Amino acid sequence: MRGRTAVRYPDHYLWFVLFSSLDIMLTWIILHMGGSEVNPIAKRVIELWDLPGAIGFKFGLMILVLFVCEYVGTHRDSLGRYLVMTAVIISAVPVTYSFVLLAFHTPQLVS
Repeated sequence: MRGRTAVRYPDHYLWFVLFSSLDIMLTWIILHMGGSEVNPIAKRVIELWDLPGAIGFKFGLMILVLFVCEYVGTHRDSLGRYLVMTAVIISAVPVTYSFVLLAFHTPQLVS
């Protein structure tokens, strides 16, 4: 098995995990600055279990996405690649939005 990785799309997974992790961190910063969670499911998880719940929820979703991409990619590589690229793009949206919120609502953090 030389030259083969343990997973099908390691570079995409790296970006997906990075954006998903940043989402948790930036959400936590925004919440502590008086903002609110817009995802009703995540909001409920945070209300019930605070930061550990948010981390568990997010990482559980990440693991599910990775398993789905691996499974689908094993049977149809092009579809698996499309799914993982979609996951990366979707996970980048709240991170981008959070950075914009922080830039416009906390100028001291930007300068």
